[in-house]
Amino acid sequence: MMRLAAVLATLAAVAVPESVVGEVTIKRWNPEGLSQPVGYSQVVTYEGTGKMVLLGGKAGLKPDGFIPETLAEQSKLTWENIDLALKAAGATREDVVEIQIYIVDLANIDPNPAYQDVRDFFPVGHKPVSMVIGVDALAIPELLLEINVRAIVGD
Repeated sequence: MMRLAAVLATLAAVAVPESVVGEVTIKRWNPEGLSQPVGYSQVVTYEGTGKMVLLGGKAGLKPDGFIPETLAEQSKLTWENIDLALKAAGATREDVVEIQIYIVDLANIDPNPAYQDVRDFFPVGHKPVSMVIGVDALAIPELLLEINVRAIVGD
């Protein structure tokens, strides 16, 4: 019975639930290639007159749970995961309109590797609004960086 519960929990995590409210459809899922959490969605899209893509808490975390040690390595992997999630949602770097970057112990580390990755990720003319927030810790203690992303994909 425990095994069946684990299988059902896994299926629930990768299912693609949709809800329709008026003329807007909201879809939440965990794209292949990213970790498959149970408590939240890796990608949420909203479709109506356009599509909003919300990527919550992207981090330098591999699907097998591996987390690199340095901020530079985590930042690089985080942007790879963001790119993967955007593509899974039908969005591109050019569609991103906002990012929120959370960095652990910001006052006592060199954040420049993370800042450079932001500059390198977005094409000229497509830089989103952004905010950097220093925090004491993230939900997974080994993480040094986490990024929220909002994108708008036109019809």
